[in-house]
Amino acid sequence: MIRPFLLYMACVLPATILSYCPEEERQLHPVLCRWLEEKDTDQIAQEMNEWARHHQLLVDLRTENTTAAFDKEWTITKVAAKSRQLDAQQLPVVLAHGMGDSCFNEGMQHLTQHVSQLLDGVYTVCIPTGKTQQEDTKNGYFLNMDASVDVFAEAIRQDDQLQHGFHAIGLSQGNNVIRGYMTRYNAPAVQTFLAINGVNAGEGAVPYCRPSLSSLFQTGFSMCDLLMEQASHRAYTQWSQQHSFQANYWRDPRPIAMPLYYEYSQLARWNQEGPHFQSNTTWIENYLKTQQFVWIMADEDAMVWPKEGEQWGAPDPDDPFERILTMEETEWYTLDSFGLATAQSQGKNYFETFPGDHLRFSMEDFERWIHTYLVH
Repeated sequence: MIRPFLLYMACVLPATILSYCPEEERQLHPVLCRWLEEKDTDQIAQEMNEWARHHQLLVDLRTENTTAAFDKEWTITKVAAKSRQLDAQQLPVVLAHGMGDSCFNEGMQHLTQHVSQLLDGVYTVCIPTGKTQQEDTKNGYFLNMDASVDVFAEAIRQDDQLQHGFHAIGLSQGNNVIRGYMTRYNAPAVQTFLAINGVNAGEGAVPYCRPSLSSLFQTGFSMCDLLMEQASHRAYTQWSQQHSFQANYWRDPRPIAMPLYYEYSQLARWNQEGPHFQSNTTWIENYLKTQQFVWIMADEDAMVWPKEGEQWGAPDPDDPFERILTMEETEWYTLDSFGLATAQSQGKNYFETFPGDHLRFSMEDFERWIHTYLVH
């Protein structure tokens, strides 16, 4: 059972797709490095996929009606409009998958096709960050957020169907890819961003494990305290930020950890957080090109903590493990550091909640979101 555990630790500990680990990392994590140097890359991707499936991170929403509508002429990741003249105002749709999933997996293929069907045949595409199922799955762990955004942006640029703008649907950490695109590029622009269970405000604790602030001042520490400390110690380095997608959005809310978060985190840079950040007005302008942001939270989410971060809430710096700030109370909102408050003042933010755990939304809810926000 050691490999499934390492798959989880890869979410917050450094990883690399190269065939070596620096000597320091090898000494600290000999088993992890041995796993990373496994030559059977197909087996690695399969185990990543199985781990994600075990933790219900994969999309699997087949229904009797939509499964029967599969078309053999559709490619793995694209659904081309067919057999009718579409409304010229109906924009195409782009999807981005979550951790452990892939655009080449059956669930994401189905969801891509179903979105097209709901919108009467509009062009729809799931954009992977790898050329194969194995590469796409591995890149969800080992390709950092900025690099993933660059791959995503290049795919958008090369797709003639998307050059006049598009809607975007993100699932779990796929939202980080879309959000990074909106921040750093957004040309062509995302018209509506449907963010389903996004790690928007970061991951603040090891999933299913939350420490207590009071334990920092006691002689006895819990396993959660140990995991938090080790996760932050390894995530907040240049090496791990370069080689681990999950390290990029690790946001340890403990006061002792925040300076390192500000210094190293790609998420902190996108949010323009920290006492010494210099505002990048171009990034804010890019973000505000999008006309609708739909933030969707699972009210029993056990994978993203705090779940309120899916709607831009955050742990209270003065009491991080007991009180969660609302979006309006957070520093990124009060300072409008990346455009969130401006979007709110312009009436662009919408909020949806569904009962259940991470990505366990019903097809009924999903179809309602599509019809409410993506139909012109």
